[in-house]
Amino acid sequence: MAIVSINPEEFDSFKPARGPMIGTIIFEKGWFADSERNIIGTLTLDNTDKDWGYAILARHEDGMYRGIDVEVSIKSKNEAESQIISAMERMEQADQAEETLYESAEPTEGAPDESLVVTDITAELKRYFRDHPEKLYDLSPRKFEELIASILEDLGFDVQLTQATRDGGSDIIAYIRNAVCEYLTLVECKKYDPKRKVGVGIIREVTGVHHLKRAAKSIIVTTSYFSADAVKEARAFEHQLELKDYDAIKLWLQRY
Repeated sequence: MAIVSINPEEFDSFKPARGPMIGTIIFEKGWFADSERNIIGTLTLDNTDKDWGYAILARHEDGMYRGIDVEVSIKSKNEAESQIISAMERMEQADQAEETLYESAEPTEGAPDESLVVTDITAELKRYFRDHPEKLYDLSPRKFEELIASILEDLGFDVQLTQATRDGGSDIIAYIRNAVCEYLTLVECKKYDPKRKVGVGIIREVTGVHHLKRAAKSIIVTTSYFSADAVKEARAFEHQLELKDYDAIKLWLQRY
């Protein structure tokens, strides 16, 4: 596994989705790809503020490359290059890692069934989490995404669970459809330890993807909580972005 530098011609051959400011205010100054060419990235220079940034794009199911991570206001080119390579390496490693199914913590006396592996998100499983919400922390990130997708489906959404790290910026693509129109909702899932709060950086990443994909609504769902700065940042997008924390998931599970 490796992140390599590529030339702009190869980068362009992937037909990446670009924002309207590319080539006018923001200029690309470096291009990268993972060894499988599933993730590509570019360094950017803001010609107005003279600061650096980067954009990472992933191959979507339709073959298009769309943004999944954007960072701005980086002081130097070297720092921006270091950050984009580190971010792309994490994504590549996450994609290579084998996804585990749900496994509970070590079985305790009197509760032998808790050692079972759960391979499907059923109503029975959701009732289990309703009664034992602390067990959400034993889920793998992928099984947590599957759980949230199943809950949204029960709430009336048409859902599509995207391929791990190849999602174009969202873990779940959900639609509300009626006879008049349809509303696209993008859902980002963060299975965090309760002591690790979702920070403002995630808010900015999700809103960036939200505008790129022109969704009607974006939702961030986490087993943890949101930092004060994240909540403050989200208020600027109150009609477009919703934050759902551990307490909100517990409310969803009360339906079962």
